Amino acid sequence: MNVDDYRAEIRRVIAGFVPCMPSWEEDGHLPRELFSALAAAGAFRERWALGPVAGLPLARVLVEELAEHNAGAALAVSLHSEVFLHALHRAGGHAEILEGALDGSVIGCAAVTEPGAGSDVPAVTTSARREGDQWRLTGTKCLITNAGRATHVLVLARTGDARSFGLFVVPLSGVTPTRFVPTLGVRSADTAVLDLDVTVPGTAVVGNPRAGLVQLLRVLDFERLAAAAGLVATARAAMALALAHMRDRTAFSARLFDHQVLRHRMAWHWARVSAVAALLDAAMKPGHGDEVSHSAVAAVKLVAASDCADAVDAALQAFGGRGYTEDFPLARMYRDVRLTRIGGGTDEMLCEVIAANLDTDDALSATLVRGIAERGGW
Repeated sequence: MNVDDYRAEIRRVIAGFVPCMPSWEEDGHLPRELFSALAAAGAFRERWALGPVAGLPLARVLVEELAEHNAGAALAVSLHSEVFLHALHRAGGHAEILEGALDGSVIGCAAVTEPGAGSDVPAVTTSARREGDQWRLTGTKCLITNAGRATHVLVLARTGDARSFGLFVVPLSGVTPTRFVPTLGVRSADTAVLDLDVTVPGTAVVGNPRAGLVQLLRVLDFERLAAAAGLVATARAAMALALAHMRDRTAFSARLFDHQVLRHRMAWHWARVSAVAALLDAAMKPGHGDEVSHSAVAAVKLVAASDCADAVDAALQAFGGRGYTEDFPLARMYRDVRLTRIGGGTDEMLCEVIAANLDTDDALSATLVRGIAERGGW
């Protein structure tokens, strides 16, 4: 299925759910039927038939089409596909769960964050201890998206010394969320706390039981790309609404669009969002070893979280008081985009990822700097 056909099919499925989406915000949970309907349309199977990087254009389409209507759905679906399903696909094995995730009978989420370990992922204290041919997982995970509707959770746990971590697939049939946490935005996708004290079979480990953190960091790059795609789609949708309003609304004897300060503001933000989209295109291309660049992915999410949120803010401003009401979708979009400066890697952590790539020797520049300094007697 090519990208255009895939987009048309995803758009058809989502259209059937759009009238119900306001109730998702009120209920605080997504319907499982959304995942099964997307799966029936081939959303996950088509994406993963192409592999992690080659399938990214389809992953982008899936998030773009959902984000315009409901950020919670876009987030939960991308976590299911780009984190949970991706981890299983990359590690191999788990054929039954993998097939269920592709056909929508299995819905996955991820449990990484803990009360004392957010961006500092290596600080997690949840442990996994071998007990014969089983693993016993104990600890507390928080800020888990869609745990109330997922059937399985991917858990990062310490399996030994300070550098040893594993990823585990845990059925949620025997684990009840301790509580659901009210959030500022993405209200349709529940956010849960899980207290874990469960035993799972030895086969529950995903890949190498000592290399789970490395596996997770590779997978999280794809979550960040999905987040950036959703931000661009949301910003463009918000700006399209604002521009329609500006062409229709009259103030001071002229359309809002005819006031230079207003149309130039929108032009500025449109240019910035277009630049983010171009950066996203570049970050999706494979680099060394057919992997995406860790620093390039960090860069696009960092810039998207700021510039796309600014564009949504400008769109709300264009609506004036109307934009601040819940009658228009701008208020929801404004709340929703704020999460991306925290979730999937905070701005500060992403800056560290980028900075690490900048601290490399550049002989030519170093020679130029030293030469200028010496000639000037510095």
